[in-house]
Amino acid sequence: MNIGIDIDDTLTNTNEASEEYVLKYEREHPNIKLDHYKLIRGNIDTPEAKKFFKENIKKICDNVSIKENAKSVIDKLRDEGNKIYFITARSNTYFKDAHKYVEEYLKKNNINYDKIITSHTYKVQICKDEEIDFMFDDGIDTIESLNKNNIKGAVFTSRLNKDIETSSDRVSSWLELYEYIHKNCKK
Repeated sequence: MNIGIDIDDTLTNTNEASEEYVLKYEREHPNIKLDHYKLIRGNIDTPEAKKFFKENIKKICDNVSIKENAKSVIDKLRDEGNKIYFITARSNTYFKDAHKYVEEYLKKNNINYDKIITSHTYKVQICKDEEIDFMFDDGIDTIESLNKNNIKGAVFTSRLNKDIETSSDRVSSWLELYEYIHKNCKK
């Protein structure tokens, strides 16, 4: 089975890592209020958000931790014959070479995978092209659009999306993700 996995707030604890940077930035710029949810979802729609993102995203991503049990679950899934595709919106807009950056981050954290795909905010077409059987992403809009296009997916619950309603299934941890796959996703 081909399993697609988002990086920020699915593989990593990006929300927690970025929150301190957002708060510091707002303290230093008292007239600016950043929308943390929009920022973490890659919705950089104001000059202030663009400036913050450009100045901080690499520092945030360099130091973000991997979610608990992610590595062991990914290793188990691969040992079972599944292929792991990391599909992320991270792009060359804010990273000199997004693919290389993600590759080095995964290597540094001993995360095994079969393919990295960067620069994809809208993930339906790339999941079709790569024949992804199942996708995990913290973006509710992403999972709902995949499900509407007959691609199975579940929302990875995060602090930023936990109170947002969705018709899609949810998982809240990597151990739950593993169980979910074994209950719902076998080909």
